[in-house]
Amino acid sequence: MRKSFSIMFWVVLLLLVSAPLTWAQKTKVYDLGHYPSGTWAELHAINDFGVAVGKGDVAQDQRMIGVPLFGPNAGNWFESGVSSSVVDELLPAVSNTGIIAGTITGANGNPEAYAWLPNHAGLHLGTLPGDFASYAYAINHLGTFIVGQSFRQLQQAPFVIGTAVVWTSRVNWTDGRPTLAWEIHALPTGGLEKPGVVFDGVTLRLWGGWGVNDSGQIAGEGYEYNADLNEWWEIGVVWNPTKHGTEWEMQRLPMAADFPYTEPLAINNLGEIVGDVWGSAAAPVLWEKDSRNGRTWKVTVLPSLNPIPMWDIAWGINDFGNIVGICHDPDWVPQATRWNTHAPLSPAQTLGFPGDWSVAYVVNNSGIAVGGYGIGGGPEQAAAVAIH
Repeated sequence: MRKSFSIMFWVVLLLLVSAPLTWAQKTKVYDLGHYPSGTWAELHAINDFGVAVGKGDVAQDQRMIGVPLFGPNAGNWFESGVSSSVVDELLPAVSNTGIIAGTITGANGNPEAYAWLPNHAGLHLGTLPGDFASYAYAINHLGTFIVGQSFRQLQQAPFVIGTAVVWTSRVNWTDGRPTLAWEIHALPTGGLEKPGVVFDGVTLRLWGGWGVNDSGQIAGEGYEYNADLNEWWEIGVVWNPTKHGTEWEMQRLPMAADFPYTEPLAINNLGEIVGDVWGSAAAPVLWEKDSRNGRTWKVTVLPSLNPIPMWDIAWGINDFGNIVGICHDPDWVPQATRWNTHAPLSPAQTLGFPGDWSVAYVVNNSGIAVGGYGIGGGPEQAAAVAIH
């Protein structure tokens, strides 16, 4: 029987007040399958209390879905109650305060950033003024910042602007009662905002925030024109907060040799960033601060399972330097993979997900990684594994 969305909020609240998890509870692989009325699922985020969220089909409709790994409701799936059927990049995230950020099908039929609160049925995050669509990709542990994109379609010859945005939380008081609200901010582009990327006849100016930490640092990407090669390069950037979490300044991240495109995907509370660099193939990378003032960075290409680059990505990093992602093994099969930043940098290791192929998207501070796997040509299924 389909569970109501209110049950989801009570699940999160119960987990937030439950006793701390013991290591004995985390020494196994969790083969989670899919939502009861669905056929496929993949998990994109997990908070430090073991609440995992992702996407899957619910009665033939794509939605945000989730499952707690621990507590009295362990293994009981919940779903958003809101369709995300038009959203290609539905990447929900969950904070330690129980707030879930994601993307739904808006009233105009376009993607819309959305948040689910433990004591509220849901909140439309909206767009920048004049925009027609938005995406929410990440939320920090404290539940105070959400990052993503807002999109504008210009009237002249097909032209779409994607602006990197951050929503900041604030408390409003109505009739003596506090309510949580969110305010959207456009992130600066450092003078690199000129258009030039053409895809399927549409000119795109794309900037997006992919990860955010508790101090308000945001990892993301944009484009820069290389006049020597007459090309637009995807570049990695970090936005540093400068004024009470309402203003940011952009700083470009270094590129890796022989890779013209850079894509940061996640940032931890130490300011370590992971993602990928790519050209004819993709390689997982780590960015670390290499100065006392934290204003300069170094980039390290992470080892892979296969000495020949294919399409390997570091998707997530926790506050203890554990990194997870995807690498192709010597048989060219994608496998959920882990690394550790502690010196010396560990080699790539498979995580031990079930199935023939797998991918891991994030790892929490309890050392639990989540993602998905498949068997043969069958539908993707959700899984989690403790990496300690």
